[in-house]
Amino acid sequence: MREDDARAFELVRAFEMEDSDATLLTREDRAQADAVARSAAAGKSDKWAGKEFLVARARFAALRLKTRHPGIATLSSRSSWPRWLGVVLPVLALGLGLLANEFGQGKRMDLLAVPLLGTIAWNLLVYLWLPVAAVKGIGRPRHDPISRAVGWIAGTARRDFNRGTPLQRAADTFQRRWSKLTAPLAGARIARTLHLSAALFAAGVIAGIYLRALVVEYRAGWESTFLDPEAVHGLLATVLGPAIALTGVDIPPASDFPALRWSNGDGIIAGPLIHLWTTTLAGAVILPRLALALWQGLRVARLSHAMQTSGREDFYTRRLLRAGRGDVGRVQVTPYAYTPDHSTRSALTAALARALGDGAQVTIDPPVAYGEEENWLAAHSPDPGVDYRALLFSVAATPESENHGAFASGVAKTLPAGTMLAALVDEGPFRSRFERQAGFEERIGGRSAAWRSVLSEAGIVPLSLDLSRGETESLAERLEGGLLPDAELRR
Repeated sequence: MREDDARAFELVRAFEMEDSDATLLTREDRAQADAVARSAAAGKSDKWAGKEFLVARARFAALRLKTRHPGIATLSSRSSWPRWLGVVLPVLALGLGLLANEFGQGKRMDLLAVPLLGTIAWNLLVYLWLPVAAVKGIGRPRHDPISRAVGWIAGTARRDFNRGTPLQRAADTFQRRWSKLTAPLAGARIARTLHLSAALFAAGVIAGIYLRALVVEYRAGWESTFLDPEAVHGLLATVLGPAIALTGVDIPPASDFPALRWSNGDGIIAGPLIHLWTTTLAGAVILPRLALALWQGLRVARLSHAMQTSGREDFYTRRLLRAGRGDVGRVQVTPYAYTPDHSTRSALTAALARALGDGAQVTIDPPVAYGEEENWLAAHSPDPGVDYRALLFSVAATPESENHGAFASGVAKTLPAGTMLAALVDEGPFRSRFERQAGFEERIGGRSAAWRSVLSEAGIVPLSLDLSRGETESLAERLEGGLLPDAELRR
């Protein structure tokens, strides 16, 4: 996805996942977003229809959220990369280069000037560090002070929401996920800005040299506590060697360097040495940094146009894609020897609708009495219009092959082609009664193993869950895995 579309998608995802009661984004809003997205995806090839559906839906839903909750609009805008940084920092670097007193005091050009040698040395260290950082994975954007500052700015928008509210929790989720998702892009932008700033700083130094040299006659010389004339000559010949070869301008011979010491005279006219230093700066700093800035700019363009949002491995995304294809389906739940209470039925219905799409039609049959499986199977023909059959048991019951197993096998044998079958074992009543007793986990583990053994005869792997906790999102994700085969989950 493009960056703006990815931001809208992650924003809507965070708020929808938190807003289980549909108070921030109403069910009517969601249904309308689905309809708009289906219209946008109509006529698209299978390859692009899913993406178009997700993008169109995110745009519509994000606009609704921002319109109704101004704080969300602020959160979204502050999560954007501050484009002014890409202009202000390079311009400041250029100004600092122009103002740098690169030659020391007065009219003297110090051949060992720290700003000149330091700038070149620093950039050479950066060039050596870059491949090491790439191999070791160090210097990631989340540790960078600029990246942290941008994250802090974005995080200030969360203060617009009351603590502990769904709005604040959703904002935290969005900020956390968005920071992680955009880390590579933020890193490329930071690197591009810093490379460009380094190039412009060196350009400013060069411009400052020549502008000042128009009105000042620079004299070149040197002084050092530890270096002798031969060492100074060797150092300059090494540093300025490529510029000497390129321009044909040479430095004074080693025999002249004792006379160039400031304590022995006023040096020489600095013009030729200025050309050598500026050529060296251009070749060692400006051109490499511009090339690196261009490379990072290309990375920014690529990453910002192909952001990897939550894909089909994500429950929320899969649920939307099924809704986009209209694959919400009908679910028939049949309890056996277990009468779920109203809260259990409501929790199961909500979780199934969440797992398969808000439009899923969930039917919970009257319970089948213990021992009545044969009569029930004979009296009830399978409905070919049902997409998912779920058998509901209680872990409190002792599973028996001739009853529970026979019922599951009978349903499996008459299952219409294309209907998915699952067995759900509710741990809620058993947990509420015995959870505080010693050895509870061992007891419930043994019961779950017994259920797996009995239902395996029907070719079913049961899904144990606690329907009394009312955790719709986590229940929905587990139910999705129990109702849909792996091939469906990957669609």
